[in-house]
Amino acid sequence: MKTDRLINVSERWFRLLLRLYPADFRDEMGDAVVEAYRDRARDAVNRGGVVRLAGVWVRACADSLRNGPGERARPAVSWRRGGNWGRDVELATRRLMRSPGMVASMVATLTVGLGTFAVVFTVVQKILIDPMPYKDPDDLYFVWRDYGPILDMKRGWLSGTNVAELQKAGGVIDDAAALQRQLTTFSIREGAEPTEISVMATSPNLFDLLGVPPVLGRSFVPHEGGPAGPPVIVLTYELWNRVGSDPGILGTVVRLNGQPYTVIGVMPRDFTFMRNASLGPPQRADAYTTLNVNLAETDPRGGSFGGLVRARRGTSPQAVASAVDAIGRGIDVRDFQGRGLRLYPVGLKPDLVSRVRPALLVLGFAGAFMVLVLMVNLGSVLLARAAQREHEFAVSRALGANTVAIMRATLFEGAVLGLLGGAIGSIAAAWGTRALVALAPLDLPRRSAVAVDWRIAAIVIGVGVLLGVLAAIAPAVWATRTNLASLLAGSAVRGGGARGRMRRGMVVTQVALSLVLLSTAGLVVRSFERLLRADLGFRPEGILTMRVPTPGQLFPKTVDVLMFQDRVDQALAAIPSVRGVSGASALPLRASANQETLAIPGAPGNTGDPARDNPLVDMIGARANYIDVMGMRVLAGRAFTSVRQEGVREALIDRHLAEQFFPTGNPLGAKFSSDDQLLTIVGVVEQARLYDVHQDGRPQFFVRAEDTEYRNLSFVLRTDRDPASLIPEARQAIRRIDSRVALADVKTMEEIVGDALRQQRLSAVLVAGFALGALLLAAVGLFGVVSGSVTRRRHELAVRLALGADPGRVVRLVVGEGAQLIVLGVLIGAPGIYIASGLIRGVLVGVSPLDPLTLAAVSAGLGLVALTACYVPARRVLGIDPARSLRQE
Repeated sequence: MKTDRLINVSERWFRLLLRLYPADFRDEMGDAVVEAYRDRARDAVNRGGVVRLAGVWVRACADSLRNGPGERARPAVSWRRGGNWGRDVELATRRLMRSPGMVASMVATLTVGLGTFAVVFTVVQKILIDPMPYKDPDDLYFVWRDYGPILDMKRGWLSGTNVAELQKAGGVIDDAAALQRQLTTFSIREGAEPTEISVMATSPNLFDLLGVPPVLGRSFVPHEGGPAGPPVIVLTYELWNRVGSDPGILGTVVRLNGQPYTVIGVMPRDFTFMRNASLGPPQRADAYTTLNVNLAETDPRGGSFGGLVRARRGTSPQAVASAVDAIGRGIDVRDFQGRGLRLYPVGLKPDLVSRVRPALLVLGFAGAFMVLVLMVNLGSVLLARAAQREHEFAVSRALGANTVAIMRATLFEGAVLGLLGGAIGSIAAAWGTRALVALAPLDLPRRSAVAVDWRIAAIVIGVGVLLGVLAAIAPAVWATRTNLASLLAGSAVRGGGARGRMRRGMVVTQVALSLVLLSTAGLVVRSFERLLRADLGFRPEGILTMRVPTPGQLFPKTVDVLMFQDRVDQALAAIPSVRGVSGASALPLRASANQETLAIPGAPGNTGDPARDNPLVDMIGARANYIDVMGMRVLAGRAFTSVRQEGVREALIDRHLAEQFFPTGNPLGAKFSSDDQLLTIVGVVEQARLYDVHQDGRPQFFVRAEDTEYRNLSFVLRTDRDPASLIPEARQAIRRIDSRVALADVKTMEEIVGDALRQQRLSAVLVAGFALGALLLAAVGLFGVVSGSVTRRRHELAVRLALGADPGRVVRLVVGEGAQLIVLGVLIGAPGIYIASGLIRGVLVGVSPLDPLTLAAVSAGLGLVALTACYVPARRVLGIDPARSLRQE
């Protein structure tokens, strides 16, 4: 009795110690802990009496003081207090830790897949979805001219008078600003080494229109615009950072083309404004100045200004379009005699992203498909894992576990895997996004804003968890159907039945999705391969290019410009290994030519239709030997040479003009006028593409640069060695001639071509990466199914071999099971190819969305890889020893 009394007293004190633990712990574990303490206490009393009992109680006290507060502080405690969810997560994590190999491989797969998806999602989110970083950005519009029947130009610049009318329009248009981009020589101080920057000359109200004030200083005020306005400049944060990030720069004087400008402000770090171009990519600015003209006094028929308008808040795009169209009709009647000119607005963001939107949509489509493949693959892995645990599930059901508990156990495993993959994938995406931005085109809209932030990371993690839960649904449903009786009755064929059908269905789904993604990738890659083989009209290898501006402030007279350009030509030609030097006002793939209408009176191709007989063409000024140095093809006559006929102003036309105006005749010697000069055609050349790699642009004609005042020529050097190795020598040569001149855009022609192909190359690489990942996952799924089939049918196959079946025929029998899945997946995926073709049509060049050769090659490649994945495990049949296998049975 005394012993029982001691134990009861000790137990009551021990129950007080349990108060240190949280209530949910006491509810779940309290009775078991007390029972364990009672057994230890009884044993201590029997062995050593009160002294031993006191020792047990002291140790229990120490354990409670150490573990009780810790149990309260554990994060899982808060989950457990809310119910069984936290406990289920904890148990799921423990179960997964028993299979570290499977977890590591699955998390690695999810990390790569979700990380790549996160990169693509970040780009799409930041460029296509997120609003522009301006005040009420949906109310901002670019306004363009459509010349209609007057000229073949649907996106033309406005005149200053057009912008002035938009500014005073009222109604739904609150305000408007004019924009004009200029490339300017910049020096931080007089005598400093110059560099070329992009300057946006604007109306003084631009920053008010955007609703973004400078982070340092102030923006422009109304009286600072126009010809009488003071020369002031606002720097971008990037340019300010390049010149030293000195807060004291406000009020200092910098030099633009040698002229003094006072710095009045610096824009915020995240401010980026790009003006879309009539032709070519959007244009960004390094600094902002005010226009030195009175907009209302400019030529109403000319077009050299971008127009940005802000609509009244909440105004519909249709109402804005109607208001702008009404202004355009009045301009057409007054300035163009009602010939059909019109103005139309385009939303700021839609206008800027129009060039990249098709490619980004394709990448988004590929990323979404990759997530689907990942989900199916994860489901297949979890189903295989559930099959390995079927005995555990059956025993749990026999012991009273309900369906919800078993389903929840499997679902939480998928969720934990998805959570880990999403979390690690979002971290990897941060580095991947930086790499993508470094490889992306420099003119990508909102390029600097593309970065993974906490919102995107949360979305990716959420996608990972959702993917894991959805992938676990099929295994969870199968697990709930497992019971001990059916398991014992079907022990000879374990792994077959419903589970086998589910796994085969998942493999078929993976094959179908992989086929769609591979077909998309094949078409995009083939399109890119067509671009690489495109005839550019010139030979880019071995050419170094550089622009050498000659601003009027430094070279006020035309004769000074010509003398300087001749000296540059001679200095560059003197560099060792240079085979030829020339220059032009517009290089291929740089979108910088002047446009004008051209007419050739008396040409046999004239039809009497003014719209056709006066086409809009690109005019390029070129120095002697330019055609030869660029490697362009002369189709008739000759190119410009250093020898010229006295009193004759020469011109070259491209093949398109020759075919239009002289379809059956000889254009050589024909004359036409340009800028009040009479020109004589001396040659016909193949067009060198100015705007796009994949197609010719407007017709072109060339005049001698010295016959027209071209101040900003780009010089080209053809060399036998690596063109990039000439850059230091070329810089030194120009600096020796005039140290005030800034050498700009120094690039090899192959780099220029590469930049023009950068968007297509990036799209092809990413989509192909998604497709190869999907192919690998499908192959792994097939491998698992066929391998499981061999294991499940080992006894049957041993019997066949024992009865004399040909081993090769048995292998083909097993491979045939996988081949059936492949064929079924291809048949199911075929309609998806047709649907996907409509989404990728906008990024394909020279390739049909249903190109039979590409689709056949993709299908054959998928079949070959998939059959290989089936054949490798099927070869295990050859290693079966029939006698041994049958003895083991």
